[in-house]
Amino acid sequence: MKTVPSRFTPAALCTFAGTLGLITLVVTPSALLASGTRVGFKDAFAMARGNAFVATADNPSAVYYNPAGLTQLSGQRLSASVYDISVQSDYRNATSSASMDDNYQAVPQIFYSIKPDAGGPWAFGLGVYAPFGLSTEWPANSPLRTFALKNKLTYLTLNLSAAYQLSPTLSLGGGLTYNKVTAELSRAIGVFGPTDLFRFKGNGHVMGFSLGALWQPATKHSFGLSYQGHTSVKLKGTTDTIPLITSESSDARFVFPEVVILGYSYRPTPQWNFEVNADWTNWDRFNTVTINKASGAVPLAFNWQSGFFYEFGVTRYLTNNWNVSAGYLFTENSIPDSTYTPAVPDSNRNFFSLGLGYTAGNLAANLAWHHADGGTRTVAGSPPSLIGATADGAYKNAIDALALSLELRF
Repeated sequence: MKTVPSRFTPAALCTFAGTLGLITLVVTPSALLASGTRVGFKDAFAMARGNAFVATADNPSAVYYNPAGLTQLSGQRLSASVYDISVQSDYRNATSSASMDDNYQAVPQIFYSIKPDAGGPWAFGLGVYAPFGLSTEWPANSPLRTFALKNKLTYLTLNLSAAYQLSPTLSLGGGLTYNKVTAELSRAIGVFGPTDLFRFKGNGHVMGFSLGALWQPATKHSFGLSYQGHTSVKLKGTTDTIPLITSESSDARFVFPEVVILGYSYRPTPQWNFEVNADWTNWDRFNTVTINKASGAVPLAFNWQSGFFYEFGVTRYLTNNWNVSAGYLFTENSIPDSTYTPAVPDSNRNFFSLGLGYTAGNLAANLAWHHADGGTRTVAGSPPSLIGATADGAYKNAIDALALSLELRF
């Protein structure tokens, strides 16, 4: 019976988890959105398949996609990914136009898995990743300045997971998560001059959990189910109302939604893997955020709507350890016109993806690309600012991204 080497004692694993968390916290910028502020892409192989991976889940990123998949992985595996993404939004109405800053940002993610006993039912994993995030900035002189200037949200998760194989065909898994959240929301006031500003900065932390199941009734068929619990976190910080008040103590509670993913994988031969997923985000939980401060509370109405990701992917395993993948993903808009903000330029999007992978001995590498066309969304009936302006108009949105994942098996 294979045993865990002494260097992988529980204490050592906790130290390793803390080190991964610290490294990622230092290097992770705010991520960019896929729908609302959700960032669903955690691995280049999964991304190349249109993110249809919950019923496959056969690399360490299963910690995020479906922890039950960890029972499929032998020995120890360490993977690191970089998701390099740019979100574009161009605004136009009858009299003016503006473009959001669309610089590329790199979002790193790290996953580790271990199956201590090669023939045993238990497997474990840990990951550091960003399931939600936002980084948008509109020019200070844009017609949208009273709705959005610089807005950032970083939601960093440390996930410790375990999985148990109940039978040769069924595995269950789950994880406990520690989530660190920081936010900066800013917009011009518009009544005190060209440099007036309303800005909230805060941070907080909260625990959460995830669950997963993987059922493989036959060699050709696999079903996956993943559940990520919702979190509610109180952010404490300061609010600036320039030129009236600076650095006023404040707090606000943000609710992040649960996510449910159901998937089916069909493998007619060992060389082919087709998968389809339905991925639901419960944005109905995100309604009004109230910024509490001594000079008076400021309610921010969001009233977002739940929506689906529809994910389709295929992988062809070639000779000489190569694989190629392609995928399609459709995401539903979550932000209604009645509370629209250009800080989160959301719209229905069609993602098209391609990827290439190679395995050499104990090292595997995957490279993926996708483009999301959000078309042109016309907003009408958005809420007015203090000066009576609205964010009504046409928004042309798009996303481009590259991802690279490296996996070491030992």
